[in-house]
Amino acid sequence: MPDFRYSAKDSKGHEVAGVYSAPTRFDALSQLHDRGLTVTDISDEGVGVGGIEMAKVTARKGFVLGRVSMSEKAIFCRQLSISVSAGIPLLESLESISADLENVAFRRVLERVLKKLDDGAPFSQAIAGEPKVFDRLFVALIRTAEEAGSLTETLSYLATSMEKNDRLARKIKSILAYPMFIGGFFILISAVMTLFVLPQFQEIFAGYGNDLPRLTRMVFAFNTFVIHNTLWIFLGIVVAIILGIMYGATPFGRLQIDGLLVRLPVVGEITRKLAVSRFCRNFGIMMAGGVPVATAIEIAAEVLGNKVMEASMKATRDRIMAGNNIASSLDKKVFPRLVARMVGVGESSGRLPEVLTKVADVYEDQVEGTIMVAISLLEPIIIAVFGGLILILVMAIYLPVFSSAGHVR
Repeated sequence: MPDFRYSAKDSKGHEVAGVYSAPTRFDALSQLHDRGLTVTDISDEGVGVGGIEMAKVTARKGFVLGRVSMSEKAIFCRQLSISVSAGIPLLESLESISADLENVAFRRVLERVLKKLDDGAPFSQAIAGEPKVFDRLFVALIRTAEEAGSLTETLSYLATSMEKNDRLARKIKSILAYPMFIGGFFILISAVMTLFVLPQFQEIFAGYGNDLPRLTRMVFAFNTFVIHNTLWIFLGIVVAIILGIMYGATPFGRLQIDGLLVRLPVVGEITRKLAVSRFCRNFGIMMAGGVPVATAIEIAAEVLGNKVMEASMKATRDRIMAGNNIASSLDKKVFPRLVARMVGVGESSGRLPEVLTKVADVYEDQVEGTIMVAISLLEPIIIAVFGGLILILVMAIYLPVFSSAGHVR
């Protein structure tokens, strides 16, 4: 039997390390857990849990010409789970699913995966070379499922998780649709007024000179500046966007931007709650799949999408590695006390994955509720601001008319 080198904590939080012999890595994890140990890391022949090193090496090889949406990946997992559970071989199931895909980019990805499977590679290693579609979380769970013989259950669990994430993303998009429409409509109206309407009135009132009301002169001067410098303004906006993207692509810039998002009044609250929800769901999935705690936290932190929150989660991992339990290691600035208490209960009762899933569900509902409240307050503000700007333009046009009518009388 192969030997597995492991690091773990006993019931008192003391660090334990050693070598354990078992038929598979999953058997070693299960037997160490039965002995009352919380495994933080385990590997055989230098390969970490979830194929972390293997995923890092092969991550550069994959590329996707188009976008593969979350809903498409969820449907893929659901179909593959059903096919495998029905007794259809994995290779045949993948060939059938690939042939029916409408997304050409996704089909090309599965064709490369099938080629690797034909060459004798395991499924987890084949998908590890496609990091644009199958992230480290996906690869780690599939590798664990292969060893445990629970590929069907894991695929079904992944499909359910992706479906929930996709539903949340769709709800957020639908909530934001109205404010975005109002903003776009206002930009269109402003462009029409600036380029076509105001120049006509400037010609009509050209002979008035300084007799025009101050508001009208200010609006006409600004409109003239915009028309004469339209190209430079457009180029400035484009350059600013490009520089912003380049700055956000740097490690320091990404950290600064993510830190700003966390500190903003309403956006920060939504960002933190969304991070807690994603972390708990992904961490719970990996704990249920048998991934060691340290590796599970590292992977769950990397898929949060916020570098500040990721750093906080990795600090939590370091505290766990130092001998603390999971509940006491959670960052109090990110996780409310109620969440820490629930995690502590789940940890002591051995039902941590179930508790983490429930916490994720609660926080997803809170994120949706917070966004709905924010948008309900934002809508009248947007309408008031845009209406005020339109009112200024209308007043600038009609004030000279009213002034002229007064002089006539």
